[in-house]
Amino acid sequence: MSYYVAEPPVDEAVEAYFEVHDKYIEMGLPTYIVSPRGFGDERLLLKEAFRRLVQELKPLGYIPKLRLHMDRYAITLGRRRVDERGEDYRVNLLLLAATAATVFVDGYIRSSNPVLTRILMPGVPAYVNALLFAASILAIFGLHELGHKFAAIYKGVKTSMPFFIPAPPGMGGTFGAVITQKEPPTNRDDLFDIGFSGPAIGLLVSLIVAIIGLKLSFIVPAEEILEWSMRFPGVRVRSIPFPLLLSLLAQALRPTPRGMVLILHPIAFAAWVGCIVTFINLIPSWQLDGGHICRALLGRERHRRVSIIGIFILLISGYFLMAIMLALFMMWSRGVDGAPLDEVSPLSRSRKLLSLLYVAMIVLTFVFITPI
Repeated sequence: MSYYVAEPPVDEAVEAYFEVHDKYIEMGLPTYIVSPRGFGDERLLLKEAFRRLVQELKPLGYIPKLRLHMDRYAITLGRRRVDERGEDYRVNLLLLAATAATVFVDGYIRSSNPVLTRILMPGVPAYVNALLFAASILAIFGLHELGHKFAAIYKGVKTSMPFFIPAPPGMGGTFGAVITQKEPPTNRDDLFDIGFSGPAIGLLVSLIVAIIGLKLSFIVPAEEILEWSMRFPGVRVRSIPFPLLLSLLAQALRPTPRGMVLILHPIAFAAWVGCIVTFINLIPSWQLDGGHICRALLGRERHRRVSIIGIFILLISGYFLMAIMLALFMMWSRGVDGAPLDEVSPLSRSRKLLSLLYVAMIVLTFVFITPI
């Protein structure tokens, strides 16, 4: 076609990767009716050609979007936002420092327990255990978010650095960390990879922390715990539910005979917190990691229904506050779910197989929280 609806290099790029049957301006945006070049599976041809087009147009200041238009394929071009100010990490660093402080204080409060300082770990100052707890928590949460970050960099998707979220001591000292996407992923594969990478790395770090923590944990007679309650009336040794991952590791690394009780080292408790955070993130709702994974697997409409199921999973699991917050966020955002630029091409077979690992991760980290 001899006329242009965008800058000549942009038009030429589209025509280099696709057969263009029509082009026009729709609601101020250049739009092209296209079909893939070559022979084979049409949607796979579209997938690869569109990926290359995205890579070529981003430096030219455009972001294309591929969609079905009636019984044809349409590519619409939008302007890419360019922030010329550069990255400013001051807020990230301030939040990291604040979170490190609140997690340390939380760990110090837990480690000041006289059972630890006088009986189980005499001679080990409480601040040492607090530092170990804080380092473990920050490693789990930080590497989880960096997993997202590195996957996004590899896929060419702009994101922020992690924002850590401090919480009052006594609640773990942190609500975790988040990164924000500054532009959509190219296709379902990229959406899946960015969503999956964080919990996968976070769970791996939790596994390493759990092995170290369980090796350092203590096995004591049940009668001794009764003596502690009389000796230290203000101390409460509470049983906590184990996720399957920690149960299997404990059986292998620290088998507990009948009449004995396993007392977790602060590092092992950090791994327990890591499992809870991983489980919550894997819930298939809204903008959680599991939401991105299921969005890539199921598509937009089915994911909306599954998001509601995810909220009920949180409710029946005891995470009432998280379920309420998630429901409010979903209503406030009206279900906006980070759609990829290409929703036409299918998710790859390898990623569909990885979804089995996603389900396994949920099973391994599930923890039913009972009211205290």
